[in-house]
Amino acid sequence: MPTKEQARTVGVGACDHTWVSVDDLAEELKIPKSTIYGWKARGRGPTWVRVGKHLRARRTQVDAWLNSLAEGAA
Repeated sequence: MPTKEQARTVGVGACDHTWVSVDDLAEELKIPKSTIYGWKARGRGPTWVRVGKHLRARRTQVDAWLNSLAEGAA
């Protein structure tokens, strides 16, 4: 049985993407989901994609965005 993380990985040929939900990111950063929704409304944070009624961001974009925050703080 696939793990939770493997279940979020969609593979199409050589194009593998891991998707992060708002819940995942909020849990990872230890912040309220409302903060993430606020960032999205102001055009901040990673690029979100609507899949049906769910929001997802590519893990690579989330990591790049977090890295840019860390570089800006240095």
